[in-house]
Amino acid sequence: MLSDKRPFFTRYTTSLWIRFLRFNLLSHKRLEDNLEKLDLTPPQFYVLATIGYAGGLPFGEIGEKMMVTVSNLTGIVDRLEEKGLVVRDRDVRDRRVVRVRLTEKGAKLYKSTIPFFEKSIAEFFSPLSKAQQKELAALLRKLIRVSWAEKAA
Repeated sequence: MLSDKRPFFTRYTTSLWIRFLRFNLLSHKRLEDNLEKLDLTPPQFYVLATIGYAGGLPFGEIGEKMMVTVSNLTGIVDRLEEKGLVVRDRDVRDRRVVRVRLTEKGAKLYKSTIPFFEKSIAEFFSPLSKAQQKELAALLRKLIRVSWAEKAA
């Protein structure tokens, strides 16, 4: 017989993780809705932002920064290329390396989208004071640093 009771987590960290996940999903959905107005998906925007900031990068570096495989990245770049926002170039020193860079249209969209994106992000964190935002950023940096150190070990 199944119980009507909700599962009870014995560790506070489990509830913390669930809250973090829920915030992540809600904020991602809101960002997705906002980017849809620009005919972009979040992964497409992340590629545009990554390339726009760096001035063009090899596929592998974009994948590392976004934490996605090159095979997943290929479809995203294909769609951005179809929209005329990016182009692929072979590296002149190493023909095996394919670099992705913004077109003029892509650069204009990137520059106009950043303020829109930043406004959306600011809304997510607006319930927190600046001091709380800084504290949260420091705590997240610590968790990321420790997680990467464990992964490397």
